[in-house]
Amino acid sequence: MRSSRHPMLLAAALTAATLPVVPAEAAVRAGSVPAEATAPAASLPAAHIPPSAFLPAKATAPVAPVPAVATVRPVAAITADFPDPDVVRAGSTLYAYSTSGSAGTVPVASAPSATGPWTMRGDALPGKPSWAGEGGFWAPDVSRRADGRYLMYFTAPSAAAGRMCVGAALSPGPLGPFRPLGDGPLVCDAREGGDIDPASFVDADGKRYLLYKNDGNALTPHAPSIIWLQEVRADGVTFAGPRRELIRNDRPDEQGVIEAPVLVGRPDRYVLFYAGGSYTGDRYFTGYATSATLAGPFAKAGQPLMTTGGLGGAVQGPGGADVLGERIFFHGWAGKVRWMYTAELGWVNGKPVLR
Repeated sequence: MRSSRHPMLLAAALTAATLPVVPAEAAVRAGSVPAEATAPAASLPAAHIPPSAFLPAKATAPVAPVPAVATVRPVAAITADFPDPDVVRAGSTLYAYSTSGSAGTVPVASAPSATGPWTMRGDALPGKPSWAGEGGFWAPDVSRRADGRYLMYFTAPSAAAGRMCVGAALSPGPLGPFRPLGDGPLVCDAREGGDIDPASFVDADGKRYLLYKNDGNALTPHAPSIIWLQEVRADGVTFAGPRRELIRNDRPDEQGVIEAPVLVGRPDRYVLFYAGGSYTGDRYFTGYATSATLAGPFAKAGQPLMTTGGLGGAVQGPGGADVLGERIFFHGWAGKVRWMYTAELGWVNGKPVLR
């Protein structure tokens, strides 16, 4: 899902299987997919990942995340490799999508509730777009359009640009098959490192927006990485006006990296969730920023919402989050793979809290 990512999707995760629910504390102690899990058979060998512990050129407002140990213990909902989860509801069923290590594939799972049981349902995007090269597809985002069809944003390698870029696909239903839209990427600027981590947002007035990150981390350690907001028409792929900067990588605790934007509208403010730090280890965290208006400015909170220490070590590197109503979904490391976790999301004085 993120810059220089090499996801390790379990091959068996694309087969139909029901996955058990495991308490997070026990799951992390296990350190790998439990033997009783029917979906994962074996993980692919871990790829070499270059270090990315760097700082931006101009860091401001240094804040060291040292939250108190939380009493909340998230539930390990999918105990197989299912990173960067995106979750939608259709009727009484939940559908989840994840990053994939295979070109042109997006794993999809379904469940009657957030805590499961989750069943792997195969590949939601069976046809690779013509512009995509070889490599994994990252961070899918699925939303229902006003016309009833389902729009998927995804990140894929552009053969022409040599960078990761944002594409779009459409399906009559949440399970797919999603078919790529257009002959090229929706957002792709190699000069700013490519573009990744798309997310959809529909405001109270019905206007639709696309969020994404320009992947400056793919260029140099000090290049700007910015979360952008782009208004789009009802089809989700026609741009309306210029994009707006929401936040950028400007704090030491982020190690030069911010990504995975998710925007939530509250009665009195907008809350932008994001991930910070290197996704490869336990310093990865989920932070948030708030603004009274959609145009900003967005102010980052002094303390992240979720860190490894803040969750008492029950989840390693909590990030890649998505929010659906009163639930937050995110991934965390369990051995060499990333499981999907979920917890209740509440609000205290306008600030998000886990429950």
